[in-house]
Amino acid sequence: MMRGKHMRAVRVECAFGALEHDPRAIAALQCISWDFRSMVGIVEGNLRLMVECITIDGNCPDPSSFVNGIRIVEILEEWQTEVLTHHLVVMEFAADFVGHYFHGGDLAILSGSNFTSSGLVLQIAGRHDTMVRFLSDIRSKVPVERVTKAKGSEGIVQKGPTLQQHRVVRMAHKYGWYEVPKRTSIRELAEKLGLSKSTVSEQLVKAEGEIVANFLDHSSGSE
Repeated sequence: MMRGKHMRAVRVECAFGALEHDPRAIAALQCISWDFRSMVGIVEGNLRLMVECITIDGNCPDPSSFVNGIRIVEILEEWQTEVLTHHLVVMEFAADFVGHYFHGGDLAILSGSNFTSSGLVLQIAGRHDTMVRFLSDIRSKVPVERVTKAKGSEGIVQKGPTLQQHRVVRMAHKYGWYEVPKRTSIRELAEKLGLSKSTVSEQLVKAEGEIVANFLDHSSGSE
């Protein structure tokens, strides 16, 4: 059973831009979103999860659909709300993909994990050494944007810049926005990111504010 001070909880994020050529992401984004609901168990070494798949046209992938270690096992239920169709689905993750990390019962997926057009968010809790191995393996399989820690007993929290803000700051740093003199402009960054100039400018200001606040909070000399 997972308990005690050795438990850790983290939030793993990956922007969609880094996943857009992954066949699993391409298949998943035939739908609007995939939201984690519960862990079902281990079957023949494979991890099974219950998720809610939301679509506009009602076309959820058929049972037995398989893409690179992920299989749709069963559609348990289907219902509609206005223009959306919701599907309660059992998915299976192959043991040699990530399933084997859950065999010992010392690693769990948490509420808030989902996949949308914004990217992947995976929230997990578990024993420290198991999580280290899991995170290392995940990084070898998908391009992880960032990993943030839970805060005390408050559960998973998103500290600092949002995923989009993180992406904007990272691009700005890469192309010399923070150099003197600057090697790029807001217009150039906007073109590279596929965003408007006003959005890039706003996201930079907000991200920089979060980064500075976090730095001051952790500065030993701050008052």
